[in-house]
This record gives sequence, structure tokens and C-alpha cells, in this order.
Amino acid sequence: WAESYAVAEVKFFTDIARQAPPEALHLKCLQLFAAILVGTGFSTYTLKTVMMHLLNSIPLESWSRREFLVRLQDILWYLHSSLEEKRLDHFFCGNENMPEDIILPPAFQMAEPINLFQHLVQNPAAHAKAMRELDELQDRLTILLFYG
Repeated sequence: WAESYAVAEVKFFTDIARQAPPEALHLKCLQLFAAILVGTGFSTYTLKTVMMHLLNSIPLESWSRREFLVRLQDILWYLHSSLEEKRLDHFFCGNENMPEDIILPPAFQMAEPINLFQHLVQNPAAHAKAMRELDELQDRLTILLFYG
């Protein structure tokens, strides 16, 4: 566990896939954002973290085709608010809203959440760059969805 949360991630996404209705588009959202992240400073890990937080808080029935654009906007909003606050909590470490099926060692359950955006607190130039890249992501998404 000290090396990786990969096992917990696989368990989380496996549980989501098992519980999600057949028409759920959460994976399409993840794939779409992973594609538009290329060339930005945002990592796929940041995207997965945002997605895990949203999948843990938005009912799976709401990840339907009818609400696809709303979910894409939710992802952008979550990322935007995290950037503004300069805080994106690690999903597993110190998460009090962990799904019951995922059992973590007590030290991880009781730990203070790790801020994945801590570097933005300490570096205003990096924060400004991340905010510009978020605008670029929004532009890329708009172009892809409406012209693409």
C-alpha cells in the first residue's frame, strides 16, 4: 500500500462498473477528458482523482446519455473549483467518504488528506499556468463537442 493505490483504484472502478446501469457514460467522460488533456500540465491521475470524487458523490444513474453534457461540465467545474482553492484531495488517503467495499489500512483511513495541488499553493506562476490550461481544456472540449 505504501507504494501504490493501484489495487484500490481497480477495486473502485470495478465496483462502479458492476453497479452502473448499462447506459452509464462515466467511462466515455473519462476517455474524452483523457484525450483533451494531452499537451497540458494536467495528469491523467488528476483526472482520475476528479472522476473518483464525482463518481462517489453523483448517483450512477445520473451518468446517462441524457446528462452527458452536464457530467462533462461537472468535471470541468470540479477541476476549476479545485484549482481556485489550490486543493485536490487524494481520493484514498484520509477520505472520510470512502465506499464501504474498499478497505484501506487504518493509517491511510486516519491520515490527513493529501493535497495533490500543494505545488500550486507554493508557486503562483504554476497556479496561473494551470488556470490558463483549464481554459484551454474548456475550449478543446467545446470544439470537440460542437465542431468535432
